[in-house]
Formats: sequence, structure tokens, C-alpha cells
Amino acid sequence: MQNCITVNCRMYLDRVLERHGWTNISPNSNKGIVPLTSDSKIIRELEETTGPTNPIDKRKLEKEMGFSYRTAIGELIYAMVTCRPDISFAVTKLSQYANQPAQCHFTAVKNVFRYLVATKDEGLTYWRKTPNESLPDGPEPIPITPSHKWTVNLDGSVHISPLHGFVDSNWASDTTHRRSVTGIVYMMAGAAVVYKTKFQKTVALSSTEAEFVAAADAGKYALYLRSLLKNHGKDQESAVVLYEDNVGAYLMADAGQPTTRTRHIDIKHFALLDWVENDMIKLQRIATSINSADNLTKSTPRIIFHRHNNIIMGKFNPKQFVSIEDTDLLHICHYILYIFT
Repeated sequence: MQNCITVNCRMYLDRVLERHGWTNISPNSNKGIVPLTSDSKIIRELEETTGPTNPIDKRKLEKEMGFSYRTAIGELIYAMVTCRPDISFAVTKLSQYANQPAQCHFTAVKNVFRYLVATKDEGLTYWRKTPNESLPDGPEPIPITPSHKWTVNLDGSVHISPLHGFVDSNWASDTTHRRSVTGIVYMMAGAAVVYKTKFQKTVALSSTEAEFVAAADAGKYALYLRSLLKNHGKDQESAVVLYEDNVGAYLMADAGQPTTRTRHIDIKHFALLDWVENDMIKLQRIATSINSADNLTKSTPRIIFHRHNNIIMGKFNPKQFVSIEDTDLLHICHYILYIFT
């Protein structure tokens, strides 16, 4: 009997890859490949290189590269929002250059597909506490990196509520506009049910501001998810734990300690303080090394990428670090994932 089920988009990827003729572009192993390189020189090249503006030159470049940039980005977006949060940052980053893509952008997009060829069987794996014969038989996911021990509390333990989230921000990382990247992921039954990568609307003047804005955005999702659970008779009475790795943002939200340097932040973001005070959300500090939302804000090195990806995609049985007591969580997870896609 099976105690987990994986939501993937293999059939969709097979059709897309066959249409492009890329079914054999993958490397021999998926252990050494990531959607987007973390090499700073290549990232800087992507940001600073501008493609042709003339329509004739654009068509010529597309013909040389063998595919339409906009079409490929659209195909990646569909895979991303369906069940592939692992390519979320790469797709968001490369989508910026859809108007004037250069050769380096085409190459980066093709490398994302190369990653998908190597990992097209992967998806979001949701777990039950006990096996169920109604679930389809299949192998359990195999983590690429070993499980990471949670060391949030002083005693080395951590309590994770049935619904919990991670939030992170990469401050002013893009040299072309300096807007920070927000990364949000909420977990249930061992895998992500909501995930988001987006550039913030305004330029943050500090890393604390960027993290605080990201946490406020994540708080909105927490409130909505709480209402969904309540509507399905699975009300979460305790506060939704939101893991945050920035000390300044944590103190502002949890201890109510805004400073003179944060007076310029839009008032709407300070609603987070009320949500924390009313015990709807609880911010908890976490080490950056185990903040899984880090994958959604930047192109991380291979080992770090796979460590976070193992958690987000549900490759570990959650019984290792969280007790899934409600067997109906599987159905609720699928429902939430459907709503947000």
C-alpha cells in the first residue's frame, strides 16, 4: 500500500519536449544540474545583455536558436504553476527578457528545459500518516541530499503546525532595476501547496524592509489558507508558523519594534503586526541554511538548491519532522493547489 502520491506534469513535458526536438538534451544524471546557474558572471551577463530590437533581427535570432523565446517561457510558466516550484525563480528571472532576448537568454531557457528533461518524473509529493490502498502504487521519491536536521529551538527541536510557511527575500539583487525578490512557500502534508516568486513593486532601501514586505505578503496567503481550511471543517486554531531568517523583520513583526528607518514603508505592510498580535500568524526565526524559500529568491548553488528542493517538493516523509494526523489533508492539499493554479 502507498502512503504518498506525487503530482507531476510528465505527459505535458513530453509533448513540449517532443515538439521542440529536445527529448535527448538531458545530462546523464540530475544530481549535478540546476534550472539556473548560480555563477555571478553568467547572471550578470543575463541582466546586462540586450537582444536585438529590430523585428527582422529578432526573427533571425529565433531561427538560429530554433525556438520562440516567448513560447518557451509560456510553456515553462505552465509547468511551474502546475507542480514545479523548483523552476520558479529561473522562470521569473528569464521572463523579464521576453521583449528583447539575446542569445544568452535563449541558452538559459534551454538549460531550464534540460533540467526538466532530467527531472520530468518529479513533482509535489503529499503524504499520509498511514498507507492507503486506494493510492496508486509507485516508488517513493528519492532525495538527492540527505535530510537536514531542524535546529530552530534551543533544545534542537522544532514544532511545525499542519500549515506552515517559509518566506525570504533577496535584496536588490537585480542590477537592472534593484527591486528585491520575494519568495513564499506554504507547506501541508509534506509538500508545497502555495508558492510564489515575484519582484517587489518598489525598491527596498534595506534588507530588513525587503524581508518585512515579503513577510507581509506571505501573511495574506496565511489568512486566506486559514479561511480555506475553516471552510472545509479543518480549522487551524493555532497560529500559522511563518519561518523568517531576517532578525530585523522578525523584531518588527513579532516584537513590534519598528524604527525611524522603517517609517517610509507603506502602511499596508504593517498589517502584519496586527496579524501577529491577534495570534493568526507567528513569525519564527530560522537559519538561512534551512529556509526553503531561499530557492524561490535566487539561483542557489547545486547542493543548497537540492537541499531546499527536497523539502519543497515533499521528497522526505514528513513523519521525520512533523505529525500528519488528519488523513483528509491530502484532498485539501490538492484542492488548494488547484485553486492557486
